[in-house]
Amino acid sequence: MKTIVCRVQVKEGQDVAFIEVAKTLVDATHREAGNISYHLYQSPFDPKFFIFYERYIDEDAFNLHANSDHFKTFANSIPGMLAAELNIEQFG
Repeated sequence: MKTIVCRVQVKEGQDVAFIEVAKTLVDATHREAGNISYHLYQSPFDPKFFIFYERYIDEDAFNLHANSDHFKTFANSIPGMLAAELNIEQFG
């Protein structure tokens, strides 16, 4: 099992645009072979902060996700929205 926690901080006023782009990623990831769960959460205290909580059956399933077209499209869409670099933690 592989678990990923990705912390995201977007620029002021970019939260709605980020959610729209992220919804496409979340929906497509749910259909991936080897994905157990994939959720996006927004902070109830500050709308600029998000986390992705991701679970995969193994490293291969995670790599499938990381190399998918929908992930690449998402990654190419968000740089202008970000207030800080992504903070990605992997658990085993």
